[in-house]
Amino acid sequence: MMNQHEFDIVVKPAEDSQLDLLEEVFSPGNLTYPQHRRFEVQRKGEGVFLIAWHNNHPIGHFLLRWSGPEDPRVTQYIDVTHSAFLEGGLTKEGYRKKGVATAIIREAEKLASERGCTHIGLEVSSKDNPEARRLYEHLGYIDWGYGEFQISWEYHDKHGTSTRSDIVIFMQKPIVY
Repeated sequence: MMNQHEFDIVVKPAEDSQLDLLEEVFSPGNLTYPQHRRFEVQRKGEGVFLIAWHNNHPIGHFLLRWSGPEDPRVTQYIDVTHSAFLEGGLTKEGYRKKGVATAIIREAEKLASERGCTHIGLEVSSKDNPEARRLYEHLGYIDWGYGEFQISWEYHDKHGTSTRSDIVIFMQKPIVY
């Protein structure tokens, strides 16, 4: 077991040369190549794909988009033109509850503030991930107040393509740095 103060986390943007490693570590067998798609957002200048590293091993990630989400179920209630958006967060199993997600989110908030964003938001599973929701609330994110909605995405592996979905709520907070 690692001692908290022995646990160093470095958060920095993904690099092109790391993509195969990131796919292998975070999404083995997923033929939709989600890490490549997240990096493409960074390559286009639409956000930053933040990776948490410990001893030169990737242990977590979040994609920070400069504006969004583009989901009309959110944009009908919230002006997202100056709101950054976090998506695709993941912390590897053995590294949870060690400050990895917090370190990535804090870096994302700092970058969003430097970019001129006034708010930051994210979607969280309303039933399947209560620990994540507690973390976001602890970091100052609040339920947007307009209820739950379903999101869906395609997943492709050696067995074929399927559609997956989740029921989520949108959470947000003002950025103050």
